[in-house]
Amino acid sequence: MTSPLLEFNDLRFAWPRQPVLLDIAHFSLQAGERLFLKGPSGSGKTTLLGLLGGVHLPQQGQVSLLGQSLSTLSARQRDRFRAEHTGYIFQMFNLLPYLSVQDNVLLPCRFSARRRQRAEQRHGSLEAAASHLLNGLGLRDPALLRRPATALSIGQQQRVAAARALIGNPELVIADEPTSALDADSREAFLQLLFAECSEAGSSLLFVSHDTALAPLFDRSLALPDLNRATRLETR
Repeated sequence: MTSPLLEFNDLRFAWPRQPVLLDIAHFSLQAGERLFLKGPSGSGKTTLLGLLGGVHLPQQGQVSLLGQSLSTLSARQRDRFRAEHTGYIFQMFNLLPYLSVQDNVLLPCRFSARRRQRAEQRHGSLEAAASHLLNGLGLRDPALLRRPATALSIGQQQRVAAARALIGNPELVIADEPTSALDADSREAFLQLLFAECSEAGSSLLFVSHDTALAPLFDRSLALPDLNRATRLETR
């Protein structure tokens, strides 16, 4: 049996002078798996995503990605490891307002030689890789590429954030409420591209949302409150 792409056991985390926020016996994500995680407010979702990316470290247990324990890496090494192997679609987008749409999409390739090489090998150039992703998400106007990201609508910004997460075929894609600003038609196109890109790259997808209507589209679904053994839950 192959090892999971992402795994932890007996994970515990608490903020300083606060009760335990997360107490999870076991979690794993297989390579290429699409997992729907229901993460309502107060369940510790944001903190969990920070632990998965190595932004935070647990007081107990170890988070392992691609067999690498994040706790054994320095903060700088964790930042590099995250840039190389993980694509994030943030709930609040986190686009850089002083960069164009294209430059926002290409940002991971500036920090990761691995993702830059993968994008160039697959599409011929970084610009072609960005255009491919944006076109698939319905942003087909070439003039959009040169606009500041903040000049776009909220729905368009969300799709730019998705293209940024997917470029360079990261092994793990984490999507935090990625369809919240999309209408029904845009949401369908978004999910089709997200699934297709992850399938093509062999990426695992951890999709966090409160919209349980989407759960049947995934290989597996979990509810974070059911995983979390902590007796008191609070939002972070």
